[in-house]
Amino acid sequence: MNANKSEAKTKLIIFDFDGTLSVPDEIDNSWARIWIEINLLDEDIRLYNLYKDKQITYKQWVDEIIKIYRENKVNNKTFSKAAKKIHLLNNCKKVFKFLYQNDIKICILSGGVKNIIEEKVKKFRQFITEIEAETLTLDNDGIVNGIVLAESNVEDKSNFVLNQMKKYNLKKEEVIFVGNSYNDEEVYKSGVTTICLNPVKTDYTNKKIWTHYLLNVKDLRSILKFVNL
Repeated sequence: MNANKSEAKTKLIIFDFDGTLSVPDEIDNSWARIWIEINLLDEDIRLYNLYKDKQITYKQWVDEIIKIYRENKVNNKTFSKAAKKIHLLNNCKKVFKFLYQNDIKICILSGGVKNIIEEKVKKFRQFITEIEAETLTLDNDGIVNGIVLAESNVEDKSNFVLNQMKKYNLKKEEVIFVGNSYNDEEVYKSGVTTICLNPVKTDYTNKKIWTHYLLNVKDLRSILKFVNL
């Protein structure tokens, strides 16, 4: 955990959530976990394919999701049930506390559902500077009625990374991004150190995209060897 004196101190670490902080499994995102809770995973796949094939717009896709969620009374209990089925890597809380105590900011950047992420990390939320993800809003009866999109374009996560660097006046050498899949690949454009943790659907040996990679990780402490204190 000791820094190399010739290297810049790490001041910010940005984590993807699904499959990065969470243990990889066949359900690879928090949206799918909501659909599973309402027994409509096939509908999720159908709608996504329509959007992917450009048969419906992004707004139409989102509107249809919200309509179905309302019909099935998706609420905070749904998020809690989904969160309970997510297993985090070992020692997440200890690592986040360690980073926090060493004045390293922590952000979570995800294309998933912020409501579920917040529920899952609530026991150590105080160590996290910011969570950037899509937020489902609720009506007066506690039923989903809309969505607040993440301020950053989560399809190109380099935008968020660059914004955070500007916000905190950081150099690229002071920032680490930890991800696991194809939707994290664009981060390399920011010039920061990138770690591919438990990779899926990406060429983790591609040095242009990934500075380092870690395979079959069960304990988040594995990343600490790349952190400069």
